[in-house]
Amino acid sequence: MKRSGFTLIELIFVMVVIGVLAAVALPKFKGLKENAVVSNLVANYTNAVQNAPASYLNETELNNVDPGDLNITNLLKIPAFTYNATTNKKGWEKVSNTTATYHINDTDYMQFSYNGVDTLTITTAITNTTNKARIQDKLTKKLGFTWSSDQNVTTINLAEND
Repeated sequence: MKRSGFTLIELIFVMVVIGVLAAVALPKFKGLKENAVVSNLVANYTNAVQNAPASYLNETELNNVDPGDLNITNLLKIPAFTYNATTNKKGWEKVSNTTATYHINDTDYMQFSYNGVDTLTITTAITNTTNKARIQDKLTKKLGFTWSSDQNVTTINLAEND
């Protein structure tokens, strides 16, 4: 007798295998969104910490630009400002010539402010994200942040290499 189709045992075995694979894979994807947010913040922060002092030195010493005439785009070399408050609510926003903000969402951001003399201040605020504690913990581990009222403030002296 010729049979067609699968037996009940075969179907149950396939379902068990799929269940095991799902159980192994799901924890890997659990923190995927937080990792993406943290990766962008870490990249922006390290870019500023590593490149802003060199940009400051290049502009002030080599190009004879007065520190008061520098703007945030000279220091951070941001390729484009993409923030749109009504549509995507995330991305770079040029607030003024001395301030740029990287928005994660409506309320969470990393703001870069130049004082017009020699200091870059980076303020990170994680206040309203669903997984606020996990994001703050990851930023603490990766960048050594200490949080005060859901904010971290880092100050960089751009002229310390003079």
